[in-house]
Amino acid sequence: MNRALARCIVGSLRVTGSLEEPLARLVKFRRPDWERTLPWLADSGLALYLLKRASQSDLHEALPAPIRDHLRRNRASNRRRIAEMKTEFGSLNCRFKAAGVDYVVLKGFTLIPDFCPDASLRSQYDYDYLVRPESVGLAQRTLEAAGYSRKTRSPGFEPAGEFLFAAQPLSLPSPDEDFYGAHIPRTVEVHVSLWQTDRDMINLDVPEDALDRKRMANWEGLCFSVLAEDDYLIFQALHTFQHILSYWCRPSCFLEIAHFIAQRYSDEAFWEQFRSRVGGRRQLPEIVALVFSMAETLFGAPLPSQIRVWVEANLRPTLSLWVRRYGRNWTLAPFPGSKLTLFLHREFIDDPAVWREIARSRLFPFHRPARVAEPGGPSLTSRRKANWSQCHFVLRRLQFHLGSLLSYGWELPRWERLLSSSHRRY
Repeated sequence: MNRALARCIVGSLRVTGSLEEPLARLVKFRRPDWERTLPWLADSGLALYLLKRASQSDLHEALPAPIRDHLRRNRASNRRRIAEMKTEFGSLNCRFKAAGVDYVVLKGFTLIPDFCPDASLRSQYDYDYLVRPESVGLAQRTLEAAGYSRKTRSPGFEPAGEFLFAAQPLSLPSPDEDFYGAHIPRTVEVHVSLWQTDRDMINLDVPEDALDRKRMANWEGLCFSVLAEDDYLIFQALHTFQHILSYWCRPSCFLEIAHFIAQRYSDEAFWEQFRSRVGGRRQLPEIVALVFSMAETLFGAPLPSQIRVWVEANLRPTLSLWVRRYGRNWTLAPFPGSKLTLFLHREFIDDPAVWREIARSRLFPFHRPARVAEPGGPSLTSRRKANWSQCHFVLRRLQFHLGSLLSYGWELPRWERLLSSSHRRY
């Protein structure tokens, strides 16, 4: 990929400030630069946002014609996918309601319009629901009656309180397939909490009464339960932070949070309620402050004055240092990202023995890799295709882990020097 082009794309999607200059800079990049960067652009979740931004400006020619045509085809595919998913989503909600499952929907279509103005701009591949722990069995039976089956994502480790279901065999799109096609299988994730401690061993104090505070939302004629507005922003920050700890996060996550902040910039009552909801909870203010700082750094999130003061008060110097030193370059890294986020992870672990175990398991992962491809049928061809996709995934992960281990070892002494200098300053 062309990192200079990726930086320019991010700059052209800022939610504040003049965009003429970053959009104009896109013109200097030639078609080969764009073609090398297209895989990152698709993974980043920014592709269709960029097409919309370029189409709305006077600089729609900033994108080479073949690239514009490519993104327009992506947009058309995504619209067909969203239309199909809308029907599927409505059916799932009706089944849960009829079965008496007490739920709220997370992510996906609930982000419209507060976090994203148009569902067709987002590429999504699953449906997420938050249910009460005692409702998990009922939710599972409801999904099984609809043709879904329980899946094991990572053999040897399944986070407590998180359950994966799919109606089709799991598969990954090949490089030559349409990344936005409706044929790519969707999954359903059922959660019992806004945060799973055992995933990253960070013990947070998160709201446990989210289901009691749910509200009704309406999107294109569909009615469904969602989180209260303050809880939703908390969850989006937690969801983004979880991806940070997993070494890679779509830049679009930060863009959508920046969009929400811009939409609510003048809503003083909301921000006061939000601070009250987050304040006093163990480690939660620091996580929210970190995510807000990244959204501001990357996409110009216009933090209201009272929130800026709050972020500065809760963003530890070490977290601020990481954002300045690594934040932008880490965000631009192609999937599967970089393990330099372990520097951040360390800041949220108090017990040295626990951290040693986390560092060992993250730097030298010996567990079986996630299952990402299953045979679509009993035929030998189907089994071979699934095995090939799984082997390709395993080899790619092995390459990532080896490269990231070397990168982490190279950068660790520099980070420790920066920390030492920062501690002396403060």
